[in-house]
Amino acid sequence: MVIPKVGFLFDVDGTLTYYRGVDSVVDLLLVNDLEKIRKFNHPIWLVTGRNVKWVQEVFFEHLNEELTSYMNVMGEYGLISNFQGKRKKRRLPKETTETLQKVRDLSIELLCEARELECIVSEEKPDKRCLWIEPKEVMLTIRTLPFYGLTTELFLRILEPIIEEYKDKLDFASNPYAIDILPKGINKKIAVEKAIALSDPNKEIDNWFAFGDSEADYEMGKTKKHSVTYYHVPRDISPKAHNIIEKVLTGKHPEGSKLM
Repeated sequence: MVIPKVGFLFDVDGTLTYYRGVDSVVDLLLVNDLEKIRKFNHPIWLVTGRNVKWVQEVFFEHLNEELTSYMNVMGEYGLISNFQGKRKKRRLPKETTETLQKVRDLSIELLCEARELECIVSEEKPDKRCLWIEPKEVMLTIRTLPFYGLTTELFLRILEPIIEEYKDKLDFASNPYAIDILPKGINKKIAVEKAIALSDPNKEIDNWFAFGDSEADYEMGKTKKHSVTYYHVPRDISPKAHNIIEKVLTGKHPEGSKLM
């Protein structure tokens, strides 16, 4: 049987990794699946809110060199890409860039004053009570520290005036681990369309299969430009994703998740 050429799109946090507290731990079962996909010569994209540097320096540490050089990355919801070793930053209107910077400064100032916090910018989880900002090139990511009562719900309440004022210019995406502030209209649907256009300019791949665990990941299956089947895999249930990948690699096409 001839297995058709397909492509794969993966969220990272909560999909290829699982959470231990607020720490993201690599899921070795799915890492093995990535290696199988590579051996079939199917394209692989990581479509994530993380910055490309984190993916390359932290996540890739758990993968072999052949696999890391094979995979491509859409970081920060597609604002930063790394395709075949070439890194590219999406150009934004000057007004958007200035608005992002202004909201970044206002948000950090408001949160620090409201809870008397020191701001720490770090990839690693701080070992003390503080405002934890994850390094990004374009967007702003505010990480939660639930142990100290610094939750998404608390931060959203404090940021409510800023969210209301800038809701027409920026998107505020949240989950239990972080709040992402990014340009309006930037999402994983746009990132996936860009990824597929780069990988398959001649439209030789009939089907793409996307995997994610959060509300933002549903966007990957909403593109009308390409055939993308999205599978919503709850956090920490990697065998479900593994079983789907196994079926796809044998030429089957399991039914996808219902899009939100």
